[in-house]
Formats: sequence, C-alpha cells, structure tokens
Amino acid sequence: MRQKRIIEGLNNSQKIRVIVNGVGFYTTILGMTQMCFTDQRVAVWTALERIAREQIKGFAGRTAVYNDKMQKTEIDYQVDLVAE
Repeated sequence: MRQKRIIEGLNNSQKIRVIVNGVGFYTTILGMTQMCFTDQRVAVWTALERIAREQIKGFAGRTAVYNDKMQKTEIDYQVDLVAE
C-alpha cells in the first residue's frame, strides 16, 4: 500500500543532503522523519516545505528554538535535493 506524501510536491523516496549544525548526511524525505532531535527535524521539514513551494533545489538558514526553561538554542541547517 502506498504511503501518503509527507511533503506535498516531493516524493517520499527523494534523496536529500542535510547539514545540521555542521554534521552532514544523506537520507530520503521519509528518512528525515526519523531524525532524533525534534527541533532539528522541524527545521529540516520547514526547509523541505519551502523547497517544494518555491520549486528550488536547496535552502539554508538559521533558526532559534527555546526549551521549557526559555533557554535559546540556534540551529544552522542546509537541505539540498540530490539528483536521482
């Protein structure tokens, strides 16, 4: 049975290159949903939605998140589509 698309406009099997806080790896859009840290996963997910919406090949940015003690953490990320 087919699985619903996670990011509208991109296939779940689409290969991507992700760099989060200086650590890079290759995965798929479906594999991105299995990232360990929620704040990093949300940053990558947001970048993928922007890539699909604007029909671009990659996106990089920095986001700030706050924990339950209102301590700020910044996340640098880059997401690129890998040609299949």
